[in-house]
Amino acid sequence: MRLLLLDLDDTLLQDLPVSRRVLEELGRELGLLGFFRAVKEEAEALFKESPIYSWAKRIGHSALEALWARYSTFGLERAAEWAWPFREEVFRRALRRLGGPEEKARALAQAFFEARRVFPLFPEVPEFFRRTEGVPRALLTNGVPDLQREKLQGAGLWEAFDLFLISGEVGLGKPEPGVFRMALAAFQVRPEEAWMLGDNPEKDILGANRVGIHAVWVDRKERPPHPEARPDRVVLSLLEAL
Repeated sequence: MRLLLLDLDDTLLQDLPVSRRVLEELGRELGLLGFFRAVKEEAEALFKESPIYSWAKRIGHSALEALWARYSTFGLERAAEWAWPFREEVFRRALRRLGGPEEKARALAQAFFEARRVFPLFPEVPEFFRRTEGVPRALLTNGVPDLQREKLQGAGLWEAFDLFLISGEVGLGKPEPGVFRMALAAFQVRPEEAWMLGDNPEKDILGANRVGIHAVWVDRKERPPHPEARPDRVVLSLLEAL
């Protein structure tokens, strides 16, 4: 192995579990069960009507992330203007669906925006980095530049990589073959000399398959298999991949 390619969200950094925990805690404070599911589903439905949806889909930016992204990157002023009315409406719809107080929608949107800014790594990540020291590492992550960079800063991962490829910066998102080829070209490595580790069968595994890169599915039990993805290995933690 001459190059290690890694995904960020839910491979190294606990992302979806944190959103679930924060939203369920906010719901419990109001006596509402199933708040995470209600917010997620309402966000995904309304997100499809947004003026940034086609761009977000291209770079792999999700509806849940739209609830807490700052959109402070130059050129995203339109998204920043759109975001708060979107968030308030998402929470209003979720509250209506569960029989909660709709007048609290704005306050809940703000509470989630603030409380969501925590960045825990999976427990095995420090040991994984220690044991792969000396192997060049590239991060391939989908998302909005300012949000992904905030995650990297908050999780203390800036020193862990030799190259960062953020879809919102390079204009390509996984599973597009081009973003994988960018990493290979940067290190002058052939596909068969590289390994991709990620939790998303479609984005990480299928993308690597299309380029001929070895692929390890880190199954965090958050995503189902993809019918076309062919992982070389399936593991439950990063250390198992070693």
